[in-house]
Amino acid sequence: MKKKLYLKNWVITTGIAVIVVSVVALTSLVSSSIFSSLNTDNNSYVLRDLASTYIPVNTEVENKASKPYTAESVSVHTNYYDVKKEKEVQEKSLILYENTYMPNTGILYSDKEAFDVVAVYEGEVLSITEDDIFGSIIEIKHTNNITSKYSSVKDPKVSVGETVNKGEVIASSGKNKIVSETENMLLFELLYNGTNVNPDEYYDKDFNEMR
Repeated sequence: MKKKLYLKNWVITTGIAVIVVSVVALTSLVSSSIFSSLNTDNNSYVLRDLASTYIPVNTEVENKASKPYTAESVSVHTNYYDVKKEKEVQEKSLILYENTYMPNTGILYSDKEAFDVVAVYEGEVLSITEDDIFGSIIEIKHTNNITSKYSSVKDPKVSVGETVNKGEVIASSGKNKIVSETENMLLFELLYNGTNVNPDEYYDKDFNEMR
């Protein structure tokens, strides 16, 4: 009776050992096949897709000047006075103040609602001054002797000497005593080598490449 029990236990033990060895061998074989396929040119379609699929990275940095606002409802109230334009266009670019017509040295923007004023390009804040007519005025120095000027703003959010990024909010729209139709205005000026230029001709340009 004991001999039969011993044989029975020996058979069970041997069977379990065979199963374990078989599983280990099968696992090793599968692993070897996978690594072998990865190192050959005859990869399966799945492995080929995994090896060749990639997500392209956009390394191009957007470095062009933007407009000095982000709200879509902002509109041009008075354009820059351009001596190269027709007489009719020039007349619409004049500003009347105390019975005197003056050429607009920038672009006067307006809106029914208050809007954020943003830096058109990266630069350093040169000055923040107060003017009885134009309200708060922020000047930012950019590369290549280009300076941007934001007048008739309020609540400046930057300080002198601070470096600002393109699109960074620097103030809010404010009052302009010359044109008092709305309390939400911005007179934006752009100077190149110390001379006022038409901002429209500089939007979407890289200041670093200006000559």
